[in-house]
Amino acid sequence: MAVVLRMLVCAFLLLSPLVTAAPYDGQKPTSSQNDADNLNLVVEKDGSYKVNVRGQTWLTSAPTFFNVDGQPHEEGGTLALVVKDSVQGSDHFGRYTLYNFQYQAASSRINTNIRVYEDRPFVYFSQNYETGAKGTKAAEVGDTVSGFPSFRVQDVTTNKGPLGYLAYGGIMTGDTNKQFGKFSPSGLHNNDGLDFGPITLFDGSGDTLIISPASNFMAVSDWFNKVGDTNTLSYGIMGGVDTVPVGFGVEFIVYYSSQGINQAFEGWGGHLRDRYGRTDKYVKNDLSINYLGYWTDNGAYYYYLTEPQKTYQQTILDVKVNADQLDIPYKYMQYDSWWYYKGYKDGVKTWVARPDIFPDGFVSLYKNLGLPTVAHNRWWANDTTYAKANGGQYNFILESSTGKAVPNDQTFWDDLMRNASNWGLITYEQDWLNTEFDGVEAVHSDVTLGDTWLTQMASAAAKNKMTIQYCMAESRHILHALQTPVVTQARASGDYHPGTDQWKIGVSSIFSYAMRIAPFKDNFWSTTVQPDNPYKHVTEPNTETQVTVAVLSTGPVGPSDRIGYSNVSLIMRCCNAEGLILKPSKPATAIDDQVYQTALGSDYDGVNGEVWTTYSEVGGERFGIIFVPDITGQFSITPSKAGFNMTKNQLAVFEAHDTRTMAKFSDDQPLHISGCVPSTPCIYHATPLLSQNPDVFLLGELTKIVPVSPQRLTNIDVTGNDVKLYLQGVPNEVAHFTFSVDSNMVTISCQYGSRSAVLDLKSKSCQ
Repeated sequence: MAVVLRMLVCAFLLLSPLVTAAPYDGQKPTSSQNDADNLNLVVEKDGSYKVNVRGQTWLTSAPTFFNVDGQPHEEGGTLALVVKDSVQGSDHFGRYTLYNFQYQAASSRINTNIRVYEDRPFVYFSQNYETGAKGTKAAEVGDTVSGFPSFRVQDVTTNKGPLGYLAYGGIMTGDTNKQFGKFSPSGLHNNDGLDFGPITLFDGSGDTLIISPASNFMAVSDWFNKVGDTNTLSYGIMGGVDTVPVGFGVEFIVYYSSQGINQAFEGWGGHLRDRYGRTDKYVKNDLSINYLGYWTDNGAYYYYLTEPQKTYQQTILDVKVNADQLDIPYKYMQYDSWWYYKGYKDGVKTWVARPDIFPDGFVSLYKNLGLPTVAHNRWWANDTTYAKANGGQYNFILESSTGKAVPNDQTFWDDLMRNASNWGLITYEQDWLNTEFDGVEAVHSDVTLGDTWLTQMASAAAKNKMTIQYCMAESRHILHALQTPVVTQARASGDYHPGTDQWKIGVSSIFSYAMRIAPFKDNFWSTTVQPDNPYKHVTEPNTETQVTVAVLSTGPVGPSDRIGYSNVSLIMRCCNAEGLILKPSKPATAIDDQVYQTALGSDYDGVNGEVWTTYSEVGGERFGIIFVPDITGQFSITPSKAGFNMTKNQLAVFEAHDTRTMAKFSDDQPLHISGCVPSTPCIYHATPLLSQNPDVFLLGELTKIVPVSPQRLTNIDVTGNDVKLYLQGVPNEVAHFTFSVDSNMVTISCQYGSRSAVLDLKSKSCQ
């Protein structure tokens, strides 16, 4: 990274080194050298700094500050810069220059540094409380007790136009309060405090910055401080903390990409996943992500509702009987908050099944049903029977002021998960995460308790071979999951209610996918009318959009119909005969043009509506999907705008329900889209030319939402003018695959004799 350095080096002032650099391991950078060169950090001798993109200043520093001994201490005031120097070092990610600043804030010595890598497109900002600090609490919990980095919020106009932003915030993976606009004092409506999230800045040309925490995710916040004409965006420890332990530190990252928002998040997420060693082992093996299940949460027909004159136990068993009669292959059952004991203000008192709900007990129901369990839990009430103070066995922090509690005992989580395994628990759904975090004062006043809470929960799940779904998660919870790979899925939208647009998860899925957490849109109805439902007799007019979003999310697919009111043919478009979801290789996400348009408005000519894309990767080939559930006017999309990185020069595109629309697809030959609405969404498939003479394109299994899926196809072999598909399926299942051969449609049927088959185009056979 090219760095402009105007900082006075004062190494001789140091009594001891501020950093110990690990040896460079020789690993080649994975990012573009051009991206590294285009991000420049300018450090002044007084400790101020600027972040430049292509030589133009996007971010200018505001004064560093720390609260200590009950008072704020700021640069230019009572915060004294006593040491500054620079050193060279290297680590897993390459060589870097480290710029150190040591401050004295009242009785506390605090070190900050900026780590600039030579060949990586990111900069780290760190704070370390060398001697700890007391009396740090901010005026408001939504403020921060420290600020480094801190940036001035100013009007920025790049060579391409005004600077726009997307700021994640609120719950459901930062979806419910996400903000778009122009990065300016009047245009920024950033979420700060406890529900803040990553913010990305962009100019609409591809150049993109992401600012986010990089460590101790449960202890940090940002603070958008509006004081007259001076608006600042500061990053530091959350405002409720009054004591910072000796040696405690936090880090923040500024990440750059020239390739647009989706690619920036992919690169940023890839770097953080690499840093924390997050693997996809649990995601790949999570049954509740990979197979069809039945759901009973908010929006479902049987949410706090049973069949007339029947218990929940009888209703659940009847759901399974009906599904078997219809050949709907549900592979698990989800149980929401209606089955366990509530305590003070509806928090959890005891997480066991009530006898009026399951008269024969949960274990008996599990054995009779024959399906594993996904089970919901909410925040803990201060009268929970598990707490020692209430006669239980475990350590809990109980708060009379909030009426809530938080466990602080690894044995509690171990026992809870182990006991739940007796009734088939495979995925623990932790809901109301924001209520537990925001509502328990101890959690946002202690820099380690939030981390302990989530880490203990994840450790217990891993010990018991379970996964975790997060619901109502703030961005900090999602980022913390970098350290807990058993968190495989998270809600990315508000609760499902028939007829609403809560399916709009295209933007939140960008963030979720960067963390390799499967976004979940919640349950859905598969038919429009479901009589006597508990939601004031509403209907669901957008059934195709609902099931398509669920499948393209790569998260759980969970119908929630009334018994006897399932659209079997629509549901079975999602999966094979035994319920394995046939899904793409990544979640469908909103294209950059959608985000640019939302943020920049009249300063950008993009798309008005929802345009999401994804792809399946099989045998080294990518098969693209363009999903347009809602659009105003017309939009012309190209492979580049779709974010497709396909190896073939020649592509074709066709409308999912009409192969006669097949046409060439290139940056010179775009697809023109219009007239798409939620009740009849537009779905297009882009496919590469596999062979010539004759020209062969694979259209795939057109009866499925994802016609070319890695769950169905394990490989594609092209030899000369022949194409072979290596398939997976269920014995006696029949699948139909369509090709375009010199513009003629050829469909070959394949009946599986075992779990695998080879389809040969030339001989039109399947064995």
